[in-house]
Amino acid sequence: MRIFTHRANFLSPLLGNALDCVWPRGSRKQSRPHERSKRVRFSLVAVAAASIFSAPAVAEVRVGLAAPFTGRMAATGLAMQRALEAAISDANAAGGVLGQRLVLSVEDDGCASATAQGAANTLLAGKPALVVGHPCSSAAIAARPLYGQAGVLLMAVGARHPDVTRLSSPAPLLRLAGRDDWQGEAAARWLLSHAPSRRVALVHDRTGYARALFDGAVAGLKAAGVDPVSLLPIIAGKPDYEEVALRLKEDRAEALFFAGYPDEAAIIVARLAALGLDVPVLGSDALATPEFARTAEKAGMRIAVLLPSELPPLAAKDASSLESMNEAVAAGLRARGAFEAWLLTVNKMGTFDGAALAQALKGAAIRTPTLGEIGFDANGDLDAPAFAPASPRGGRWIPDN
Repeated sequence: MRIFTHRANFLSPLLGNALDCVWPRGSRKQSRPHERSKRVRFSLVAVAAASIFSAPAVAEVRVGLAAPFTGRMAATGLAMQRALEAAISDANAAGGVLGQRLVLSVEDDGCASATAQGAANTLLAGKPALVVGHPCSSAAIAARPLYGQAGVLLMAVGARHPDVTRLSSPAPLLRLAGRDDWQGEAAARWLLSHAPSRRVALVHDRTGYARALFDGAVAGLKAAGVDPVSLLPIIAGKPDYEEVALRLKEDRAEALFFAGYPDEAAIIVARLAALGLDVPVLGSDALATPEFARTAEKAGMRIAVLLPSELPPLAAKDASSLESMNEAVAAGLRARGAFEAWLLTVNKMGTFDGAALAQALKGAAIRTPTLGEIGFDANGDLDAPAFAPASPRGGRWIPDN
């Protein structure tokens, strides 16, 4: 409004002079040639000024980014901002979305629930058509209900906690990340791929963490019609687990999943090696330490661990190039991919309605320039593996190709 007033005050003398020249106050004497020229010029100014105020305004579609720009995750937020700025610039150069120009609004969610709601409210005040980000689960969970109440689609990038999409009521929400509670399911798939006769075994250390993974793996096996030959709970902290190795030998286990921590896993692996049992072993993500990687390399048997898996950008053509890519840069490219999926769907459906767009993206894969083909399940979770096996190499865990 202030800009409009400034333009009006600036042009009012010009408009007044132009009108005086066209309809002079006073004398009706014949004008000289140079006076007629002035009148023409001022008349053109009046026409131009009128066109300024009568031209329709260009509509804008706002996209919000909520991410940490302070603290340990600041690099992730900055990478997301740069990626979305580039994506929106490219989109506007191609004509925008449904004939309208895109603009980006950015807010710092602090990677915390305490600040995430304030960031969400600030973004919502600008009436965005889409919000991308909230890579920290605590922030995503805190802000999620606000977007739901406003009917604004949230595409949470990188938030892995199950509660992000565990909703009490329907909301336009999609998660571009794996879920931490899908590790057991990933373990079941690995076991079945390494056990030709489906003779699989599971060992856990009775902690809440391990028990949850154990239950998930058993459920995944049962869904495939497989009953494990060995289900062995152990007590953490013991100096030896010879009885576990002997039981696995007696049950003729072909593959083992261990849910627990490195100390106990190292003892069991040593006992299996001492008995000459060449049983492939998969460990939970808590085993992904440099120390256990060195132990696994010396064991002389197939040992892998599960690592959280994220959708790889097309720029990372294989596991090694993905590993060398900066994590923040990869997060930025995933944010861009989320925006691309939204943009393609809006142009296809001809609507900005968050609920309709979320429903369209669930169960229907869409090919994006940055991430390739992506899809979401009926719950709004990314339809892709949440964990992937990795092998030891040089004291590190390298994702398997």
